Amino acid sequence: MLPQTLPDKIWPGRGTACLVSGYAPNDSVLQDISVQADGLLSSSTLLQLATTQIDECCTKTSPRSCLLSGFTTLVRFPPVEQTKVFTAELRAEFKANKYETIDRSTIELIQENPVSKARISGCKVVICMACWEPDEEHLKRQIESIKAQTLRSWHCIINDDASSDDTWRRYQEIIDDDSRFSLFRNESNLGFYRNFEVALSRVPEDTDYVALADQDDDWYPEKLATSVAAFDEDTTLVYCDMRIVNEEGGMISETYWSGRKNNFQDVDVLFLANTVTGAASVFRRDLLVDILPFPQAVGQVFHDHWIACVARCRGKLGYVDQALYDYYQYGNSVIGRCDFQARGVGERVIDIVANAKYLGKAGKFKSWLLHKRVTALNIFHYEYLRLYLFAEILKMRLPDMQKDAEHHLRMFSAGWSAIFHLLLVHLRIIFRKETTDDAEMRLAVAIFMFKLDRIYGRLFAGRIVKRHCRSLGRSN
Repeated sequence: MLPQTLPDKIWPGRGTACLVSGYAPNDSVLQDISVQADGLLSSSTLLQLATTQIDECCTKTSPRSCLLSGFTTLVRFPPVEQTKVFTAELRAEFKANKYETIDRSTIELIQENPVSKARISGCKVVICMACWEPDEEHLKRQIESIKAQTLRSWHCIINDDASSDDTWRRYQEIIDDDSRFSLFRNESNLGFYRNFEVALSRVPEDTDYVALADQDDDWYPEKLATSVAAFDEDTTLVYCDMRIVNEEGGMISETYWSGRKNNFQDVDVLFLANTVTGAASVFRRDLLVDILPFPQAVGQVFHDHWIACVARCRGKLGYVDQALYDYYQYGNSVIGRCDFQARGVGERVIDIVANAKYLGKAGKFKSWLLHKRVTALNIFHYEYLRLYLFAEILKMRLPDMQKDAEHHLRMFSAGWSAIFHLLLVHLRIIFRKETTDDAEMRLAVAIFMFKLDRIYGRLFAGRIVKRHCRSLGRSN
């Protein structure tokens, strides 16, 4: 059974990957999942407990094998010089050299990006704005601030995510006949992450830089000019500071960095706690060959984090220590300002003491432990696997990436060694007083719990299923 399946059609760009998850119950214990596709695809598999399907294990002849049948497989898609159509099989390997095909799919690997590019040329900067049902006055303010840029060689692509017909008409009224703006509309709602991907796919090749814009901010006239001037020959992306304001324009903070430390140089910190905000960014156009297509959406994924990771693996990032726009903080924002401070040793000791109260009573401790297990496994599946996917795609697209980036990607190998590398990073972050909100420790605990869960399952799977089935009033 495959809740998460292989795609029917995919444009791999310079190489991409996706995660396929499911379970393969059999009388024998699952050993591995492989992809058979005439040598075109490769894969790596993480075995796990099929806990979401445990009810079905009550009727299986081998409840132990049933519980041990869960998997998540990373499938890699190489770049292609021409479109290929082929059949791919997901094959399960069990003990005693038993094999079973659990899925057979026809896949089309596309040679070129299917999204049509905007018909513009000769601009130094192309601005990509991803919109969905914007407030009319907020959008007007953003548009007017773009028109006021002192750098005059720009074009703005507005990609709407299937808003209403009334909203589409308002776009046209606001833009009027200004040829510096191109309007596009998705046939269906894709969400902000994929909408930005489509907008970036429309950027023509004969431009130097790409800027990202939200639909409701207020750029200062010098934003583009100052950002572009900050590039040197090794810089791949530049971002700036911003002023945080409320819905009425009242100031909340003169800077984004009132609490967090702005670290854009260290790869480990950037991957663990992104410091690069999309609307603050300008990057080189040639970076798009490695940015597109975006990775599969796993958990809460953000376009600016992926773009920043690609840019840092390709070269260095630049920062303009000056607010170049007003960032409006609304109650319905996709994500607000993310601010946290470095935690001292004293605060960590307080957390440990607070958790110690659960050790007194067996019932409380068991409930606390079960809660921590569920939390850690959710972090593994929705946070760690997202970064694992990022790392695997970056290895495919950037075989000559920066050496420090290559080293730190070991944090996301999904093996036991990843725990060691994350713990080392944690020690360095404490020593350097960086601000990651302890993301590295959460991920290390998540991997450990994922591995421990499988070991515990192998030892006591039969007992776990019997106890569960008994609670449901079933026989097994």
